[in-house]
Order: sequence, then structure tokens, then C-alpha cells
Amino acid sequence: MTDTTRTAPERLHDLTQGEHLLLWGFRATALGKGDCRIVRRTYDMSCGFAGVEALAAIGVFLRELKRRGRRKVALAVPGTCELTRDEQLILAAFAAAQAEDYARMEAHLVWLTGQSIQPPFGAAACLVAQALAMNGLILRLPPVVAAPRSGARLDVRHGGEQPALGPPRVVDHPGLGVEDHRRAPL
Repeated sequence: MTDTTRTAPERLHDLTQGEHLLLWGFRATALGKGDCRIVRRTYDMSCGFAGVEALAAIGVFLRELKRRGRRKVALAVPGTCELTRDEQLILAAFAAAQAEDYARMEAHLVWLTGQSIQPPFGAAACLVAQALAMNGLILRLPPVVAAPRSGARLDVRHGGEQPALGPPRVVDHPGLGVEDHRRAPL
């Protein structure tokens, strides 16, 4: 049975061991500390022979994200207790890879990169996710929140009247290169 009350983790203490290890490796590698002996030894102890490969795949993922991504990704400094929204998205993408839900993984990666997915992203996510899974380190999929039904009301105005929904409007997100189609009140 799926826990529908669970939400995406917001703090480090909400993470499983596998999620914590993945995030720690991501943060350290992003800051150029992925080759730190403590990080490497922890990955070796946690993932066995696949630990070095998992860290290398994280490095490839980050290098390609920097080179090809159309937006800046917010990562917290290692040791910070709070997770950024982008870190939650990274965990969700790698969890989808581990669950072999490739459509969901691709959707998360599209949001993360701001463009259609290029081969190194999915391959790196799958390699890391499987290295963690082979060693019992599970990444949890966040719950899927259903989109509101079409025709749903946006807000309540004075006197309880509801605004009618007009045609979708296009909102440009600076730096993302994608458009957001939202329903605007008339």
C-alpha cells in the first residue's frame, strides 16, 4: 500500500541512507570535493566495487548539467540540513531511475535541465541508482500529486463568486527556455 500522506523530503534527517549518500556525493562533487578520501571511502564501503563508478557517474552528470543545462541548479552546501527544491528533484529523478520508471525519470530531468534530455543524464542516473540498489540503498519515489481537474476554480472572490477560466496564457521563465501554460482568470 502506498503512503499518500508522505511528501518529498525537506531535511537531511528525512532521507534514507541511500538518499543521504546520493545527496552528499552530489553536493561534494559539485563543489569539487568528489575526490575527497572520506567521500570515496564512504562510497566504497556503501556500494562496494561500484562506489567509484557511482561517484564518477555523478561527476559526469554534474559536468553535463553545467555544460548543457539551461538554468542554474540550486544545491545547498554540504552539511546544510535543508534540501533545495532542485535537490528534491534530483532525488526524485534518481529514485525513478532505480524504480525503472524511465518516463518519470525523464520528466524530472527535463525540469532539472530545462530542455529535452540528452543521453548522459539518464545513463548516469541509472548507473548511480543501480549501484545503490545492488547494495540495499533504496531511493524512495515521491508521491505523485494529481493535477486539478479541468474547469477547477482558482480562487474565491468576495461574495463567494468564482472567476471563469480563460484560455491558457504563456509565461516565460527566464533562463529556462520553456513555457508555462497556466489558466488565467478572465
